[in-house]
Amino acid sequence: MSAIALNRTITLLASLGMVISALLWISHTADFALPCTGGGCDEVARSPYSRIAGIPVAALGFAYFGLLLVLALSRLQYPEQWHTYSRALAALSTLGTLVFAYLTYIQLFVLNLYEKGTPCWWCLGAASTNLLLWLLALVGLRKAPHASSTLTRELLQSVAVSLLVVVAGLAYGGWQWRQSTTAQVMETDHEKLRMLYLDGQGWRKGNEKAPLVIVEFSDFQCPACRQAYEVLEGQILPQIEKKALFVFRHYPLVQIHPMAWVAAAAAEEAGKQGKFWQMYSALFESQEMLTPDAIEDIARNLGLDARKVRKAMDNQDIHFKKIYRDFEEGSKLGVKSTPTFIVVYQGRMYFSPGMAALMRTLNETPEIQAYLGGKVIVQLR
Repeated sequence: MSAIALNRTITLLASLGMVISALLWISHTADFALPCTGGGCDEVARSPYSRIAGIPVAALGFAYFGLLLVLALSRLQYPEQWHTYSRALAALSTLGTLVFAYLTYIQLFVLNLYEKGTPCWWCLGAASTNLLLWLLALVGLRKAPHASSTLTRELLQSVAVSLLVVVAGLAYGGWQWRQSTTAQVMETDHEKLRMLYLDGQGWRKGNEKAPLVIVEFSDFQCPACRQAYEVLEGQILPQIEKKALFVFRHYPLVQIHPMAWVAAAAAEEAGKQGKFWQMYSALFESQEMLTPDAIEDIARNLGLDARKVRKAMDNQDIHFKKIYRDFEEGSKLGVKSTPTFIVVYQGRMYFSPGMAALMRTLNETPEIQAYLGGKVIVQLR
């Protein structure tokens, strides 16, 4: 491969790395989910390793790939210093490779996403992009183009391609943001409402006679569900509890959250003993260390019969029908991820996949705004 072809490929990879980093940066700060198999992306986004000194790691990645792009373009603009820029490119990409190796180790083995089988594929994509770029940068140390007027044309073409890749990537991110923060509106019918909450399903609080109903399908081991819990209980429900009915339903994603069904069974047993909402809060607040023993201790601290809670966890058949009904009916209604909120008001269902979509539903639907009498004020992190 010629020096020009190598540089062209490095430019393309650096631009791709910028796009991936930008999408992760926007996703982490704007609280919307990029398409991701499993829940690995979400766990990475909400882990303490997603920021360094308060700065999102993805933002640092964007700056890093941007600098690599500048070095690659500088070789074309100043061909007489080609070898100097080549050494800088190789040195910086070597450092980047070490950092990416460390971050990959963190997500796979510290966050345990390898064992769960749900890594953040966007993060791995950025690491793989950098690895290819690094190898090409090392190969390019021994190559240099013959100075000619074609380098000016190559520089202009490389800049144009980079801009095209970045703009296309950000446009895709904007489309994904719109998709994940906009509720799907559908007309209700008795069958849908019966599956959703009319048969007495779920755990309820608020105003039973309110025309506004918010149903959440949730997973006690899901990091996004914990954040939703904090916002709901700390900010949203205190503002609208007299005007809305809140219904909590289980949607345990057991393939990626092995403790989700166990925790749901414990919550059901706590509810049977009259303390569902206390257990609900304790499970979310202790999410990072959920084990059967830890949940049994929680039950004991709540004044529950801890032996019965342990039995419900060990023998999941005890509350299987209720939990499975939630999961089955949620799936039939279109739930695929957690948290998913379905808001019912005046004959319409607003299917909101996540907290951002819920907030837009509550604050940007004229009929709901008129009923609530103003916007629901929250502060997302």
